[in-house]
Amino acid sequence: MTNFGDTIGYGLIVTLFGMGIVFIVLILLQYILKAMEVVFHKEKKTELSVTQVSAAKAVEPAVVQANAAEAEDDEQLMAVITAAVISCLGGKSNIVVRNIRRVNDYTPAWGKVSRTEQMANRF
Repeated sequence: MTNFGDTIGYGLIVTLFGMGIVFIVLILLQYILKAMEVVFHKEKKTELSVTQVSAAKAVEPAVVQANAAEAEDDEQLMAVITAAVISCLGGKSNIVVRNIRRVNDYTPAWGKVSRTEQMANRF
C-alpha cells in the first residue's frame, strides 16, 4: 500500500504535465493561426478617386417644400448624412445624396431595446 504523500505527489506531477501539454498546444495553435494570417491575408487596395465631393456640391434638396424652415432642415439633414457617409468611406468618394426618405421600421419594441443595449455595451 502506498502512502498518502506519494499519491498526492503523483497526482500533482500528472496535473502539471497535463497543463503543460495543453499550454504548449495552445501556443502552437496561436503561432499556426498567425502564420496562416500572414500567408492568406489580402490587404485591401484603396483607390484614390480623382474627384472629391464638396459639401456644397453634394447638398441638393430632394423636393421643394412650401415651408422654408422645413426646407432648411432638410438641407442640413442631407448635408449631415452626406458628410457621415463620406467620412465612413475615408473621405475619398464621388457620391451625391439626392433623395432621403424615411423607411418604415416594423421592429418590435423588445428588438429596439435589445439593439440599444448592445450598442451601449460596445462603447
